[in-house]
Amino acid sequence: MNNALERRKKLPIRNVSRSTHASIALTTFSSLLLCLLILVLNVEVGLAQDPPSELEKTDQAVARFRVERLAIAGGGELLTILARVVGESETESLTGESQVGTRLRTEEIPLLSVLRDTLGDASPENDVLREVWVHTYARPKLAQQAAALVPFFYKGLSVETHVPSTSPPRAIINLSNTGQPVWRRLFVSSVANLLIDQPLLKTSVHNYQRNITDYRKSNLMRALTILSLYRSQLKTDSPFSEAELVQMQSQLALTEKTLGGLVDGIQFPSFHEKETAALRDTRGHNWELLRQQAEASGLYFEPLWLSDKTVTHALLWFPAAGLTGKDLKAEPPFRGRFLNIKNPWRDERLRQWKGYTETRYFNHDNQLVTASDPTGPDNRAVTMIPLALYGLDFEKIPALLIDFRDSANPRRRELSGRLINDITRDVLSISRFGNVYYFLARSAFDFVTSRRGIDLNQPLRLRSAAELRLLLSFNSNISNALRAQLYRGLERLSVNPLENNGKAERELAFAQYRALQAYALRPDGLPARLERERGSEAAKFVHRGLDGKLMQLANILTLGHYTHREKLTPELWQEINNERQLAYHTRFLRQIARSTALVEVSWRMEEVLPSLRYIAENGTEKDKEAAKAVGSIFSRTEDVLAKEICLSAMKRIGNKTARREMLRIYNDDTVAPDWRIAFAEYLQIPPPQRSRDAKTEASVGSSIDVSEMPMKP
Repeated sequence: MNNALERRKKLPIRNVSRSTHASIALTTFSSLLLCLLILVLNVEVGLAQDPPSELEKTDQAVARFRVERLAIAGGGELLTILARVVGESETESLTGESQVGTRLRTEEIPLLSVLRDTLGDASPENDVLREVWVHTYARPKLAQQAAALVPFFYKGLSVETHVPSTSPPRAIINLSNTGQPVWRRLFVSSVANLLIDQPLLKTSVHNYQRNITDYRKSNLMRALTILSLYRSQLKTDSPFSEAELVQMQSQLALTEKTLGGLVDGIQFPSFHEKETAALRDTRGHNWELLRQQAEASGLYFEPLWLSDKTVTHALLWFPAAGLTGKDLKAEPPFRGRFLNIKNPWRDERLRQWKGYTETRYFNHDNQLVTASDPTGPDNRAVTMIPLALYGLDFEKIPALLIDFRDSANPRRRELSGRLINDITRDVLSISRFGNVYYFLARSAFDFVTSRRGIDLNQPLRLRSAAELRLLLSFNSNISNALRAQLYRGLERLSVNPLENNGKAERELAFAQYRALQAYALRPDGLPARLERERGSEAAKFVHRGLDGKLMQLANILTLGHYTHREKLTPELWQEINNERQLAYHTRFLRQIARSTALVEVSWRMEEVLPSLRYIAENGTEKDKEAAKAVGSIFSRTEDVLAKEICLSAMKRIGNKTARREMLRIYNDDTVAPDWRIAFAEYLQIPPPQRSRDAKTEASVGSSIDVSEMPMKP
């Protein structure tokens, strides 16, 4: 798919018609080669056909992103990602040509901040990522909260932003504790469904919960987009490691799933890889589907290269010259099944169009060229009218985000499913799983709309709109007028009273950034908060088993207001340090054991041995996962030194899991006899006889109960 996308960037974008195909077939090889060379140069300039702006010239010398580091008293640092973005346009012409030569105003805006707990040293092995702040994610105002409670109120509400510098901004996620919010959310949802019986009150509560969830999801999408763009421009001097970026992206994506906060950290790399591959395939599928439908309808398909390496959105254009003909039989058939817009060839609004237009230039082969191309004297200018903008991140079909002729069209599609759900669930009290007739009818409706490509209530539409709003601020190839048109279309799409418009979000980002900086420098601010979180972390080490479970239950029942914390002492501080390093090395060894059948093939032993040594020197009886990882690596390596350290590590841990791993290795007849004798001596079982049959040895080993084995230091 990547190769297909790269080839598509270099191929000419064609306005497909029957005459076009015929002319292309008759074109000689030399003219095609010349056109390809011209178009490669055009791609470098940009699809908007504007000359390089000041921002593009600056991008070559200065990186788009910058990370600011602020030391936190007590052993931590606040990392803030800032980016240079395109400022709001002061002129909004209805044609793209008037923007040529206009100098774009740029500014640096704070996007996202991450708190890293370093325990005051330079070792990355005991670092923990904690809160993440998206600076457009703020506590809603009272008017917004009141509007979010109103049933069937689906409209964005813009209010004046005001962030007190004395109160800390609200973090969107705590990466070090994603499990507790899962149980807390399930508890609140269950209690609300059981205790609230009145339809009006139930509708208000459900509407508020959904608005809160959608507002958080849109900002989570911003965070994922920011991290993805930052990772694509990652440099060697970045304060974030590759593993930290993968962790943040995975946890932000998993938090949208019901039990996503409970996923083990060892799953993050594989989850991120699968999500990235699935999203890439989805975008490629929607790209091709939308292109084919557009070209079959005589429209102009333009992918928006808003980010550096991928396409997330696409535009459809209509050639105004096609409206001059009066022969309806000559017009191409309109295939609007997946386009979800009205037939533009018979739309009188386009004949009297006074909105935004752009002029594109084509040669005699209908291939896109520049207006100043000296090799094409027969170039012709075509006025293009924007029809619609689509998001490509959806699983089955491209989702309509902006309809330039009918701004209410995407909004109606978004509200269709919401109204059905709200009326059936809250007004009629009909559940999909409580009423068999409704279940059958709704399943049939969902099946038909899905298979027929009917764009109704796409679950990711608002997320894609939030992603587009952010990407537009990064891209300078789009003219100011088109950018303004897209911003207005996105604001009309908003159905959440908690959402803010673009101008309010910009002011909010700066206000929240200043408030967070002030909070980080106060002794009773972020340093004290960091100390409290370490106390909660220490409580997990001190109170294990039943006591720890009861404390977690109390935290859930009190909605997080009760959290047991231990007073930090030098001994507890050292235990936190040891536990973090053990977790770091254990996670690394588990990743190695899962990734390859032979360690030496995929990993350098210089990287593996330090983690094995740390487990062998500091492992404890509580390290069950470490024992499994060490035992697995023993069986997956041929390095003698690594095997010796693995043996020492399992002896050091000495719990049931470690002894079970030793017994498994002892029963493996492919292991050298000397190693099996060493395990037998520790397990205090008869050593294997070299002449004994392998099946006999296995039966002897399997009859041993590891729980009854004596502990041997």
